[in-house]
Amino acid sequence: MTIKVARSGFARRTAIVLIGAAAGIAGAGGQAFAQAEKTLRFGHMWPPNDVWGQGAQRFAELVKQRTGGKYDVRVYPSGQLGNEREMEEGLQLGNLDLTFGGSDVLSQFEPKMAVFALPFMFRDYEHSNAVLDGPLGQKVHEALRQRGIRVLAAGAQGFRYVLTQKPVNTIADMKNLKIRVPEGEVMLRLFQLVGASPVSIPWPETYMAAKNNVVDGLEGVPLVLLNFKMYEAGKHVAKTRHVLATLNLLISDKVFQALPPDVQKTVQQSASEAWGWAREEAKAGNEKAEEQLAKLGVQFTSPDVKPFQEAVRPYWSEWAAKTNSADIVEAIQKM
Repeated sequence: MTIKVARSGFARRTAIVLIGAAAGIAGAGGQAFAQAEKTLRFGHMWPPNDVWGQGAQRFAELVKQRTGGKYDVRVYPSGQLGNEREMEEGLQLGNLDLTFGGSDVLSQFEPKMAVFALPFMFRDYEHSNAVLDGPLGQKVHEALRQRGIRVLAAGAQGFRYVLTQKPVNTIADMKNLKIRVPEGEVMLRLFQLVGASPVSIPWPETYMAAKNNVVDGLEGVPLVLLNFKMYEAGKHVAKTRHVLATLNLLISDKVFQALPPDVQKTVQQSASEAWGWAREEAKAGNEKAEEQLAKLGVQFTSPDVKPFQEAVRPYWSEWAAKTNSADIVEAIQKM
């Protein structure tokens, strides 16, 4: 058998992983494939011990159990198959079966997904999850499905904080700080509006960028700051709560449509159950992460968020006009 390794980053990493997997299977006498009719590849950025990484593994186990082993979901954590955007592009192309990621990066595929990443859009976890589970969530997710990416489940990941080398006590302290943000317009505009100098950097490159002072800081939920050891790059965290981040469990729509109806139902139910568990764990997990970060020497500040809200609120109208989504923003705020 001749295997050609593609030039693109995602395809090249996928080929390398699959070559290794094929070699392992050949060494085992091909028994693994004999037990499964189909193998689904699930790549993601998170470490396996993270709440959402565990959610991915739960999903895989549920699918295998409920299909009697006929469908084997193989999880490749920690960016083995590429960065977040690369893997989501893989879903569109049908080169990857499953992944999960944030609504901000997904907005590059379907702009309306950014509504779930707009600053100060959600009051709390319950508000976010109610929107994601309801007709508004379904409406936006359907727009993404038409781009080739199907949302199986979604949930509130947590409030994002700002981690820096120097303390942030007021919005004035944000002035000219180079802050790493995810790929996507929303976070770039948010930090521009509060006076910072945002820099869009893929997540796998973020730790070294912060350690080498390419940026002055970054932002994320406490669990991410802890599990990715970002506290090693900065010991000050401001509780800005600027975005209640959401995470989406995704499948290639091409792949989903090719599944038998009973397997489609199993995949959907397994996703809802696994992500439901992760959602429940996320809030408590972030609270515990704050305690652990404090023990590791991180100092927290609680700046007044009202000036932040006032600075970024005009972006709601700007974004809504650009995406023809004023009705969605208004409906979320009324819930």
